[in-house]
Amino acid sequence: MNKTLLSLLTILLLTGCAPQTDAPLPTLPAAEIASPVPPADVSLPPLRYAILAPTTSVNLWSLFDEEGASYENYAVQGEYYPRLYHLAPPNNELTPLLVDGFPSPIVEEGEYFTATVTLLPNLVWSDDTPLTTEDVAFTINTALEFELGLNWAEFYNKEKLDHVEVVDTQTIKYFFLQPPSAGDWQHGALIGVFANQAYWQEKIIEAKNLLPLAEDDLLMAEYQTQIDALDTEATIIFEYMQTLKEKTSEYRGQNQLLIDRKFRRDSFKKKLELAQRKKREKLAIARAALYALDDANEPRAGFWQLSKENPFVENTALTTSHFENARYTLHSRDTALQALLANGVDFMLSRQGLTATEIEELSTDPAIDFIENRRNDIRFLLFNTKNSYLDDIALRRALFCLIDPEFLANTKLDGAVAPAFGWIHPENIGWYPGKIEPPCADMDADARLAAGMRTLKMAGYVWEQEPSPNHVGSGLKLPSGENFPSITLLAPREDPSRIAAASYIEELAGQLGVPLKTEIIPADDLFFTVYGVADYDLAIVGWSLSLYPDYLCDFFAEENPYNYSNVAVQSKCAQFLETSNLEQAREQLFEIEVLLWDNLPALPLFSSKITEAYRNITLPFESYLGGIAHALYGAPTLLAPEDK
Repeated sequence: MNKTLLSLLTILLLTGCAPQTDAPLPTLPAAEIASPVPPADVSLPPLRYAILAPTTSVNLWSLFDEEGASYENYAVQGEYYPRLYHLAPPNNELTPLLVDGFPSPIVEEGEYFTATVTLLPNLVWSDDTPLTTEDVAFTINTALEFELGLNWAEFYNKEKLDHVEVVDTQTIKYFFLQPPSAGDWQHGALIGVFANQAYWQEKIIEAKNLLPLAEDDLLMAEYQTQIDALDTEATIIFEYMQTLKEKTSEYRGQNQLLIDRKFRRDSFKKKLELAQRKKREKLAIARAALYALDDANEPRAGFWQLSKENPFVENTALTTSHFENARYTLHSRDTALQALLANGVDFMLSRQGLTATEIEELSTDPAIDFIENRRNDIRFLLFNTKNSYLDDIALRRALFCLIDPEFLANTKLDGAVAPAFGWIHPENIGWYPGKIEPPCADMDADARLAAGMRTLKMAGYVWEQEPSPNHVGSGLKLPSGENFPSITLLAPREDPSRIAAASYIEELAGQLGVPLKTEIIPADDLFFTVYGVADYDLAIVGWSLSLYPDYLCDFFAEENPYNYSNVAVQSKCAQFLETSNLEQAREQLFEIEVLLWDNLPALPLFSSKITEAYRNITLPFESYLGGIAHALYGAPTLLAPEDK
């Protein structure tokens, strides 16, 4: 599932990992937001959440797609809809909710790769009607037909999952076009939401009638077949022409054939582009009709209302969510903080952590507790290996040897960030492979400098004045004998942590005799320079990360945005992205990390932190990767009110 630059741009936009300013929200009067369901346990106090933006009226098709997606919408409505499994914290292990055990092995079956899942008996919706595999299949196939995006596409990847079939009322069968990865399966289709078929099937008929016809796809496939055939013919003709003498009658005849094949190919390309555009337009119209459908009185996640004879009713996975006890109040940020101080709310739902000033203000109340967590993001130092003098592992190894991420995070940045111990954070427990020692680990500054200098000397670099702990190196020359050129390190103006890191790296490079200067530019300019024109020497870039760590292959395997090429990494990523066996996937991921530490295309530096405040709440775990109100959309569904 290697993604191109366009995919990375999409990730950036959707995960909000570009530097963000703390722009004040408009002042809003406190307002009650309707609770999703009546409290399940009146003996416990409700969980009182402040939300900082209004929710909108959206149905589930819109809620999990770009049209209706918002943090607040998901926080209030996200648990309306059931899932077969969930990723249970703190290890994010795949845990059954409505199914009997785990899926069958994935097997090759004809042109597909298939697996089955068995639902528990006696499941019901909130209106006491049966919840069956028909509901699951209907929802998944609808999402695939309408080519829904965002969360839907994460759940049900159209590039891999072709369709789902009902075997019987308790057994469902998944049909994949290619071997699914753990991201497609355990982190995708198995944790996707689904809806009530009886309620929605008739409602969506008119929207389905607006979808492109199957004949449209057949016609586009025929166009592509003609394009491929004419391309092949043109190649054969061109290669034959190379054997002929120019200006001969046969050469002219072959050239005319070549012109004809190219003309016809281009004609089919135009037809294909027109058909594709019409399909996109039809899909957009059909999706808009789907999003507009009313969901009043829709049966929702009543799956905690299992029949008494079903032993699964005791499963704590259902009873610990406390979502049914949630109450939401709309606030501005200022009034939310005041409500927290006044014991009017228990938690502020916001992906933006507390500022130092806000922490100081809330600290006046001893009943308010704080928790600090690592955000699931990463900032790393990147070399542009398109520049020949930077495409040298000895240079990267020497410079990276001098950089100590722990010293940078804890001393230079006063603990405001969390040091990166690799490409996967230790808090991502299910995937963290263990600490892999970076270059020069556990050395002091003088030893690091000496090791870096030795690395360069062995590769053929020389200085007019060699570095030492007492003076910086100067007159550094490349192994070719040329002077090492002046190079520039880019950092974004909006991110003080990256600016400080750049200053630290510039200082270390200077000690080694590398003529490096930092340039502070707007974040948008840095993004365009690195991912658009690729005209840079070094840069400190940053991304938000997913729990499923396929981002490593997005960064460094085929078609990556950094022009990095490593056959071993590409091969291992190809295996990883077709492995649904979690143990094998973890082993392959470890091997990918080892390869990256050995070849050092980039150096992980640090992650940002988030501090949150709460009261009247019991936290079941010590840390939450990304924070309590984590991820793109996330309600803290495992928080519990204190039983007083």
